[in-house]
Amino acid sequence: MVIDGRRQRRIAYFWPFVAFIQLMVMVIDGRNIPGSDHKVVKLEGERVFLPSRFVKQIGFAGTDPIDCWLLVVTPGRYRLLRQPTTPAEGALSRILDQWDRVGVPGDVLDATDSNAQAGIRARLIPCIVSPPEPGWRINLPKEAKELVPEREERRFVFVMIVAGYIELWFPDTLRRAVSGPISEILP
Repeated sequence: MVIDGRRQRRIAYFWPFVAFIQLMVMVIDGRNIPGSDHKVVKLEGERVFLPSRFVKQIGFAGTDPIDCWLLVVTPGRYRLLRQPTTPAEGALSRILDQWDRVGVPGDVLDATDSNAQAGIRARLIPCIVSPPEPGWRINLPKEAKELVPEREERRFVFVMIVAGYIELWFPDTLRRAVSGPISEILP
């Protein structure tokens, strides 16, 4: 940094402190606004490194890999779900029940009346979240990447927190989601 032609040294311990405070909270018109809940993450091969702040927020910890699913919300938008170790509840239970029903052997025309219902078997894609060293990461399954429309940029994803879950959004999917006026989505 140069001020009035003189070099100024940055105090090494001061800048991380300021960055930490900036991530925590902003105040606008007397309201506390949390730090950004989305981050651009470059795809390194098939790997997506998850921001450590997001990992802490959803409670991933330890040194063992975690079995998860990517729930296909829409092609290009994926919600990371921990595979339950106890019987699932709520919406996940309903998804798994439908997933099981569609997979049961039946007659030649069973499950042909609704592509959306039959397609539920492609909406849960198994994946593993690997622990630190070098950082929490997910290997993006080929099935998830191939569901993304061809027009999508595939060099990076937006990693976001939505409803308390980590989501991966490919760029064009997010652009389409934010392309309308914000006033149309506000109550």
